[in-house]
Amino acid sequence: MGSKVKRPLQHPSDVEQRVLDGLLAHDGVQQVALLDSDGFATTTSPRHDDTVEQLAQVIGPLDASKATRVSLHGENACVMAERLKGERVIVLKCSTDANLGKIRSLLAQAIASLNALVV
Repeated sequence: MGSKVKRPLQHPSDVEQRVLDGLLAHDGVQQVALLDSDGFATTTSPRHDDTVEQLAQVIGPLDASKATRVSLHGENACVMAERLKGERVIVLKCSTDANLGKIRSLLAQAIASLNALVV
């Protein structure tokens, strides 16, 4: 009889970090943050960039609009935010010359992965 080796379950925070790092690896994406219900960054990519905390400011327009998704286009960057399950928000900052359609598609895939972690 052969025994099957069971792989340990991965901790959700490890999966979250991998999803955010995957987004950051794409052309044009500069910062990504996963925010908790209070607007504090729980997971960021790049990991040790203090300016990523500024991305939390996008929650104001998201709350004001009562929408699940908001995009802000500025002179120097574009910021996208979307509500996730579990009262979380993902925020992504990209360059203005980035392929926004491709980034939105990648963001949708990331959101599906992050929502799958919430039961």
